[in-house]
Amino acid sequence: MTSLTGRTVLVTGANAGIGYWCAEQLAAQGARVLLGCRSPERAAVAASSIRRHVRDADLDVVPLDLGDLAAVARTANDVRERVDAVICNAGVKAASREARTADGLDLMIGTNALGHFALLAGIAPVLADDARVVAVGSIAHRFARIDPGTIDAPWTGSSLRQYGRSKAALMSLTFELDRRWRGTARSALCAHPGYAVDPLTPERDGLAPVARIARTLTAPTRVLVQGKDGGALPIVHAATSPDATGGDYWGPGGLLEFRGAPARVRAADEVRSPTVGGALWSAAERLTGVRFDV
Repeated sequence: MTSLTGRTVLVTGANAGIGYWCAEQLAAQGARVLLGCRSPERAAVAASSIRRHVRDADLDVVPLDLGDLAAVARTANDVRERVDAVICNAGVKAASREARTADGLDLMIGTNALGHFALLAGIAPVLADDARVVAVGSIAHRFARIDPGTIDAPWTGSSLRQYGRSKAALMSLTFELDRRWRGTARSALCAHPGYAVDPLTPERDGLAPVARIARTLTAPTRVLVQGKDGGALPIVHAATSPDATGGDYWGPGGLLEFRGAPARVRAADEVRSPTVGGALWSAAERLTGVRFDV
């Protein structure tokens, strides 16, 4: 593994799931990891677990609620140290059509995409000259359509489809950020975890307990899917590997991108579109009230 000694990485949603495993793997490579978490109690459990499994882990907890723009601004103001990489992982995976952020935005769009946009704008002054931003996307983005003019409009259909839309929006904004950073040493790219499930994930005290019978019954599916520790690998690779570059999209290289070693994969043309990305950037500034000058 690449040594990350002397590098600081902020991971949002680091107290559980993919975010937790990104944090543990980064700490194992020597990085200083900032755990961006909404719940102080769950963050403390995650930090304790990482320290049990990674000797001399260098960790700090950063209170972060992406569903509250005022809280995001306070967090950004409190981050004073240099940040070498940011993994934009936190997100709401399911919500009702009526669910809203503290600012009245659609909960999934407002948290998963716009909250991260505001965070990155806020911490821009402390990003290293060669900083790398990785957005955690999803296979579901390929089934979503983005209309920047109605990104926060009421939606119909399944919650899963809206989740895919929120991830597509985050990815589009990230690819746009990379385009705006071109000519500098900074880069922005995306990655996804494939199909990662708790029953195939190693046990960690206090995190997503899984009954032994569920682990036994799920074990044969490992040929098709993987644990969340495996799902974190493409994301950590995108954030740290010398062969990952701006504008890349990484995911598992196996069948249907459900599991496997990190590999470059294809993102939908819409999320890569400069036209869509530019319009979405303007919409994000309008909806958040945050100016992100790059």
